[in-house]
Amino acid sequence: MLKRPIIKWTGLLILLLLPLISLGQRWKMQRAEITAGFGASNYFGDIGGASSDNNWLGLKDIDFFATRPNVNIGGRYRLNEKMNVRANMVFAYLEGSDKQSKFAEPPNPRNYAFSTSVYEFTAVYEYCIIPENNPVNYSLNSLWDGLRSTNASLNTYVFGGLGFSFFDVEGLKELDEAERFNPKNQQALVIPLGAGIKYPVAEGIHLGLEIGGRWTTTDFIDGLTTQWSNANDIYYFTMLNVVFKLDLPSRRRYSY
Repeated sequence: MLKRPIIKWTGLLILLLLPLISLGQRWKMQRAEITAGFGASNYFGDIGGASSDNNWLGLKDIDFFATRPNVNIGGRYRLNEKMNVRANMVFAYLEGSDKQSKFAEPPNPRNYAFSTSVYEFTAVYEYCIIPENNPVNYSLNSLWDGLRSTNASLNTYVFGGLGFSFFDVEGLKELDEAERFNPKNQQALVIPLGAGIKYPVAEGIHLGLEIGGRWTTTDFIDGLTTQWSNANDIYYFTMLNVVFKLDLPSRRRYSY
């Protein structure tokens, strides 16, 4: 008589442990991901900036009123539990103005402004500081339906890569007539560097937040270079993304 309860509870224990045993291999069945989202774009260059040189390590150069939108779509592939590669496409607007900057002050006030549309294509490598640890969902039929393990982690990663940026700049206010205005230089290499986080919100769906700078090989994203220019233009993207995991065919399937 004791054998039946032992067998019953042994089987129940196996069912409980099976998802945890196979969790270490779960990421192999969902290596591919599709990402899409939107966010904010900011520019740092020869137009605009702080009204003085005492600008808190460049923080005062951030012009929140010049923040413009971006949209993106991409694909990620997981090499292993800590390393990913990703291809991304972004369309964004960048804007800047001399209003309330040091260039608008006497004795030689300047009134330049610009608007640029950007098409960016990048490939990046990601390293996970905190790897993904998704919750395990499984059912024990009539005993406990939908029992869930709450062991999800906040996936945290850094990234770096290389890409191309194509842009179309429009001179506004007095910039369009400036001698140094050059709207014809419309492409550049970009080096994206940044960090991001993502967290599971449903089976196969994550929400992500990413912040990254783009160091470029051009000083003409704003269409302007001056005798005081000592660095190329930089722009930043902040992105809020939805991540969809894809089940890939595998020789070995894990059931839980």
